[in-house]
Amino acid sequence: MPKCTILVGVPGSGKSTWLDNKYGVFCNVASTDNIITRIASDYGMTYDEGFKELIGFADKIMWRQITSYQMRGMDFIIDRTNLNAKSRKKFIDKLKLHRYKIECVVFPMPGTENLSTEEWNRRLDSRTGKTIPGHVLTSMIEHYEVPTEAEGFSKITFL
Repeated sequence: MPKCTILVGVPGSGKSTWLDNKYGVFCNVASTDNIITRIASDYGMTYDEGFKELIGFADKIMWRQITSYQMRGMDFIIDRTNLNAKSRKKFIDKLKLHRYKIECVVFPMPGTENLSTEEWNRRLDSRTGKTIPGHVLTSMIEHYEVPTEAEGFSKITFL
């Protein structure tokens, strides 16, 4: 049975770093951020400079990647914030149609013992050319919903 792992966490919580450290380039990843970064770089732009123009296109490409992985029965990872049940449901519904085992890895929220606010701010500040307005980050944190098995996950790991 193929497996999909859905990463859950705010920007700067460590999702992409964890992914790089755990798998390197040896895994299939669906990520709009990766697509935007790659295209923006090809045109000499930063992520921030390309985001508004590219997000719609990147979303379409990401869904095509997911469909391709599913058609071939491949394991893959979804690297997005996925902060609420509604945002996760669209992936879970599609994965269930293809009989995927669906796991979740949850990254620490800022201001907790596992991710101090100071460390989170340091991580956000280190992301050259990739910034998210403070009000957007605040909204993300306010609307965060802890993933549950009732959503359809076979395993949930909290880091």
